[in-house]
Amino acid sequence: MRVTRTVKASFWVVAALLLPTHAFGETLLEVYQLASQNDPKFRSIKAEARASGMAVEVARAGFLPTIRYDHEENRTRQQILSSKNPIFGAGVMTFPTFSGTLSVTQPIFRMDVIERFAQAKSVVKQAEYTVLAAEQDLQLRTIAAYLIVLAATDSLALATAEREAVGKLLDVAREKRKAGLGTVTQLYDATARFAVTQAREIEAQNKLRDAHQGLREITGRMIQNVQSLRDDFPLETPSPTAIEPWLESAMDRNLILRARTEAVEVARLEVERQRAGHYPSLNLLVSRNQKDAGSTLFGGGSNVVTTDTILRLTVPIYEGGMTSAVTEEAAHRYQKAQEDAELERRVVERAARAAFDGALNGVNLVQALKQSVVAQASALEAKTEGYKAGLNTLLPVLDAQRDLYLARRDYAQSRYEYLINRLKLKQAAGTLSETDLVGISSALR
Repeated sequence: MRVTRTVKASFWVVAALLLPTHAFGETLLEVYQLASQNDPKFRSIKAEARASGMAVEVARAGFLPTIRYDHEENRTRQQILSSKNPIFGAGVMTFPTFSGTLSVTQPIFRMDVIERFAQAKSVVKQAEYTVLAAEQDLQLRTIAAYLIVLAATDSLALATAEREAVGKLLDVAREKRKAGLGTVTQLYDATARFAVTQAREIEAQNKLRDAHQGLREITGRMIQNVQSLRDDFPLETPSPTAIEPWLESAMDRNLILRARTEAVEVARLEVERQRAGHYPSLNLLVSRNQKDAGSTLFGGGSNVVTTDTILRLTVPIYEGGMTSAVTEEAAHRYQKAQEDAELERRVVERAARAAFDGALNGVNLVQALKQSVVAQASALEAKTEGYKAGLNTLLPVLDAQRDLYLARRDYAQSRYEYLINRLKLKQAAGTLSETDLVGISSALR
């Protein structure tokens, strides 16, 4: 644990040296540092893991002796109403009694304790894998939330630019209509398209506000100043380029799967622990009692010390079927854990395949959409020139402008999805680390 903390501290020192100076919470790495400190989901999982980490100590206690001291103080009041013994006459006496018992119980053989100790080790392993998986999940959620803010910022900028561009065409249509050179149909087309771009801009503003709230949900702070995605960041295909190695890594190294595997082992050992209720138990008991009783009407007081050493063998014979019932219950839960693990394996495999396809084909998709933007820009330019020359109406220009901004939005979105798919693939394969966070940060400016 100390080594891990040292590595993490070194990571943040190096990251800080590599980054330019910004206000806190602007860069991706700074946002992740905030998230690692403030994300409630991650902190909750860590707290649960710390609690589960005590399972070994709790189980070890079953092998150790238990020591107990009991102290009693009694005050007795005796009243003799009549007595045939002439020595004792009627009367009342009150006297105290003090009793102290020190008892030690040392388990010698308890099968349920042995099984519980083995189970506790799997509980701790499961907690460790769960925390590691939560760290990967936090990295992915933070990057995704950050990129969603960038994508929403791009969408708003494009929506605003489109509205302004259509607004200029609307002004042209109005001027031509006033001059008697345009038709009312063209004016209506431009007006309708302008209203659509206004609505799209309002929708983009709402999505950007929600994106900022999504980032705040993780970091606990409102972060307004963010980086932007570089235009020239490298597009890399997954290495290796075959799906099989990635699936093999996912089945072997995926942290959620490892946690599920340990959960299955915990459930299996729970069956053995409950079945251990059929086994006999052997305990050694040593007790020392001192009793100091005051005098009574019938005789003098006493101060007695008693020491007992007991070797107790307990053989369960019948407890109303309780042991068999709880063992069968544990067996059903063991089967459920196995099914849950199988379901998780299928989910991880599907996620790995989808992320691999997204990362592999994402390169071609980004490049294709980039070419689409260039082509749509050329088409808009040609139709605009045709409109100015009177070769076509305003509607084809409006359509070309709409298609251009749609291509720009698709192109921008494809780049963010490509980056997310790269990370999802590594998460599925169990290899996602803070190094990948630095890699994504290098694609930002």
